[in-house]
This record gives sequence, structure tokens and C-alpha cells, in this order.
Amino acid sequence: MLNTLDEASAAKFANAGAVSMSKCQGLLEFSNGLLERCSTFFDPVMLAQLDAALAHEFAQRDRTRVDDATEAVEAALREGRNAASLAHLSQCAATAKSVATKSMSQAALATEVLRALGGEISAAGFDPESVGQISGAVLHDVIGSLEQNKNALAAAQAYAQALFVAQQRLSQAHLGTPKEKVGRGIAHQIALARHESPFRGRQLCELSEVLVREMPYCMRAFSQGQISEYKAGIVARETAFLSLEHRQRVDSSICGDLDGVGLLGNRELAAAARKAAYALDPKAFVKRQEKAVGERYVSLRPAADGMTFLSALIPLKQGVRILATLTKIADGLKAAGDERGKGQVMADALMHRLIHHAQCNDGAGTPSDHLGVPEGGLPFTDGQQGQESKLQEGQLREDRQLGGIPYSGSRSGLAEDQQCTTVDQASISLELVMTDRTLFGSDNEPAILVGYDPIPAPIARDMVLGRGFSPRVWLKRLFTHPRTNQLLAMDSHGRLFPEGMKEFLRLQDQRCQTPYCDAPIREYDHIKAYAAGGVTSLDNGQGLCSDCNRAKESPGWFSERIECSESTERSERAGGSQDSDGVEHTGDSDPPEVAEGGPPRICVNTPTGHRYISTAPPLPGY
Repeated sequence: MLNTLDEASAAKFANAGAVSMSKCQGLLEFSNGLLERCSTFFDPVMLAQLDAALAHEFAQRDRTRVDDATEAVEAALREGRNAASLAHLSQCAATAKSVATKSMSQAALATEVLRALGGEISAAGFDPESVGQISGAVLHDVIGSLEQNKNALAAAQAYAQALFVAQQRLSQAHLGTPKEKVGRGIAHQIALARHESPFRGRQLCELSEVLVREMPYCMRAFSQGQISEYKAGIVARETAFLSLEHRQRVDSSICGDLDGVGLLGNRELAAAARKAAYALDPKAFVKRQEKAVGERYVSLRPAADGMTFLSALIPLKQGVRILATLTKIADGLKAAGDERGKGQVMADALMHRLIHHAQCNDGAGTPSDHLGVPEGGLPFTDGQQGQESKLQEGQLREDRQLGGIPYSGSRSGLAEDQQCTTVDQASISLELVMTDRTLFGSDNEPAILVGYDPIPAPIARDMVLGRGFSPRVWLKRLFTHPRTNQLLAMDSHGRLFPEGMKEFLRLQDQRCQTPYCDAPIREYDHIKAYAAGGVTSLDNGQGLCSDCNRAKESPGWFSERIECSESTERSERAGGSQDSDGVEHTGDSDPPEVAEGGPPRICVNTPTGHRYISTAPPLPGY
């Protein structure tokens, strides 16, 4: 009897697994079909028809204004109005004619675009019948329905992620992986599948685990498309410090009402979850905020047009005070007639205070440590009386333009003070890669600031030649292959990469070589493991962040270096594709065909048999 029950249970469980995989296969086929339909949904001809119809509508309206203005001038002449009135009406008519001429030109251009796309054109300059059939109400419904379905697909993706994590953990356990290492590298596979960085992949992994296992009501609202993945993440984040029981109570109270939670905005949802969490466990809520103070940091990210984003995560009180101070400075200068925008003044004031102001020990070592100059300036030391008048007028003007007030006392006096010191030019190493032609002005090819984006040649030359600041410049010659532009190789018989080779790899790879990972390089890894016979050479080396290097050691992961694929066409025939980040990904098991030349490429193979190919950034001169 017992054997019969065991067989029945086994059959039942096997059938459940088969049903689950059947659902996965069905969802995969549905996703592929939906992807195909979405890719062919947009018709540029219909958009051109609408643009042409709008342009001709404006042209017709402007022609009507011309007729009205001309009629007004003729009526004024018949009535014998004075010269001033006639001059005003004539000016209005001339302006209307100028506007109408421009509108007619734009309408004609819109018609030409429509004709170039092969659209139907009538005497009106477009196809009124086609335009009349386009319904705004239907398009609005499509947008709303797609948003709801997009959320539901993201929920199915979260379910799949939770199943994938469980299956991969079991697979690693079967392979004999130590218990404390089970789970390593799984989030990286999800990140690769979703074309995200490993850090973001880990966040998505953790979110799906919480939603699927601990928050059924939130997951139901997510699955029915009422909330997005971002909103589901808000509820999970605001309840992270609660016990399972309390988290589920918050989940039930907020997400139990499907229609209600769907109407909440992001801030409203966060406030509701925060309020409910505080009511259930106020001590844990306060403790979490106290812990968050220790997580403050400052980061710098590249932005477009040679700019950067300087971000700071700081306590609320200090953040409000900083913003209030910068706002007060900006308002004062704007009231005094400063022509800069308010945002420009605030940014300049922030730069001035961080670069030019001296440090002091007021509040040192606490979140209130402002490291600024005491109110009223610093006291003079012996022999310094009157030195303020020796400050150059240019420096005074610069300080005022940057929203600050020069402090009393000389910089030498500040250096001697036991409590305050000056902030000198920071000794920072910037690795700038540029060709000799760019350096000496015969070429304008952009240079590479390692770790950031390419920068224009004139700015790179200014950095090297000291225009704008006074750096110490060390020049190193990097020899590249004349045809492939790859850095020439070095070799070492040691297991660890020597410092010279580390610098070489850092300049070559610039960022972590894992696809979609933009983290800075922290470790230097053998592409073919040293234990498996891999040599310590540049051809077998790559720069990785610490997290990706640990994930690579999990069972089933391995990497191989290739030169480059022959062409995009061949890659497409092999079943691969390439995204905007230059990362090729494919499900094939055979290595891609390659041709000589091009920057170094690394093929990352995951435990599920998927391959992702990343290419090192090209160096100047390529």
C-alpha cells in the first residue's frame, strides 16, 4: 500500500512539473508572438498622415488670418481712417502673410515626407479618409491595455525568476556545491537574461523572492496589471525591516483592494506603506532610519555633453539645510541682478563651497560635520593683519560669481591653525588615453578618460597642458597594433597579475568585462582558470568587479577569449544579436566564427548554456 502511495505521489509530482514546463513553453511562444506583433505595430505612414494633416490645418488657419487682415485694411481705406491706424493694420497684414508663407512651406514639406514614405495623397496634401479612421479613444485604450499587460508580463517574469532561483540552487546542490556557496552566480544569470547589470539583477532577484514568497496580495495586484514592478518594489522596500507576519499584514491592508492600490501614485503608495509599517513596529522603523545614516555616500556618474552627476545620499535634516542655503544664495544674487539662472547659481555656489572653503573641526566625525569656515571668518595671526587687501581682484570676483564670500585671513595662516586647514588641489590620478596626434594638436579624435566617457580632444589637451588647473602630468607610451589597434602583449610566469599588467588591463577594459556591468574594475581574472592551465598573460586576462569575479567561480560558468566576429550578418545567421551596448547574446552552444582584427572580445558562458559576448571599448585611433 505504501509503495502504491509513493508511486502515485511521484506520478502526481512529475505531472505537476510537466504542467509547469508546459505553461512555461506556452508563455514563451506567446511572448515571441507578442514581440513580433509589437515590432510590426508602428506604421510611419500613418504618423506622417497625421503630421501632414496638422500642418495643412495650421496653413489653412493662417491663410484665413491673411484674408481677414487684408479685408480689415480694405475696410479701413473705405472708411478713411487715419494714417496711424492704416499703418498698424498694414503691419498686421504683413505679419500674417509672413506667418502664412512659413506655414504653407511646412505643410508642403510634410506632404513631401508623406510622399517619400509611399502614403496616399489627395488634393488636400494628405489622405483625409485615412486620417478620419484613426480613433484617439481606441489608441488610448491600446496604451492602457498594453500598460496593464506589460505589468502582468513583468509579474510572470517575477514568477519565472523565483522558479529559476529555486531550480538553480537545487542544481548547484546536486553538483556538490558547499551550502554556504549555493546561490552564487544565479542573480548574474538573471541580469544577463534581462540585459541589466549584476547589481540590478540581484535587486530584481531579491524582489521576486519577496513578492512570490511573502506578499501574495501585492503579487496578485502585480499579476493582474494593477501595479507596476516599480510600485511592487516600493511596497517591498518599505516593509523590508518588518517581520513576516507584519509584512503580510501591510500587504493585505494596502494591496488587498485591487482597484484602490491601482489608483495610488508612487509617493502615495510609499507613504501608505511607510505609515502602516510604522504603526505595526515603530521601534524597528526608527532603528532602520538610524541605521540608514551610516549608509550615506557620494557618487559621480558621467552625463551628456562633458557634464557629470554628483549625487549624495545624506540625512534628511542636512539635505534640507544644504538646499535651503543654496536657494538663499541664489535668491539673493538673482535679486541683485545676477543674469545666471537660479539652478546655475546654486550649482556654482555648491562648487565654490566644496572647492574653495577651508575645513574646520566643528562637528567632526558626525553627520553634522559641515567642514566649512566659521561665521565671520577666521582670526588673523601675527603679521597677517591687512593681508585680506592683498587678495587679487580676480579672485574676489571669482568668489562672488560662485556665490561665496571671501573669508578673512591668508591661506598660509589657515595652514598653521590647529583647528582649520586649507583645501588644496586634490592629488588625483586621472588616466587619460589619447593618441599622440590628438595630444600635439594635429588631430581632434576624442580621448578616453578611463572609467568615464570619451571626452573631446580640446578638453583633453587642456587637462594635460594645465589650462584651468595645474596638474602634474606623467606621460606613458602605449603601443598598439598598427592594424587591429590592440595594445601589445606582455607575459608573466606568476599566478598573480603584476602591477604593470593590471594597469594594462585596466586601460584596455576600462570597466568590468561582464556584459551589462558598468562597475569599476576591482580584480584581475584569468579568462581560462589558472588551475585549468591558463597562463598569466594579457591574452588570458580581464578586468572584473569583485562581484562578477566571485560569480564566475560558480559551477557551469566559463569564459573564452575570441578576437571578433566576422560580421553582423554572420552573427545573425548564427542566431545571435547585438544590442546598443555592444553586447552580443545568443543561445547557441558553438563558439562564434571569428576573423582577425578588432578590439578584444570575451564570450561568457552560463550554466544554462547561454552565451553573452562583450567587447572591450575601442581605443583612440581605431
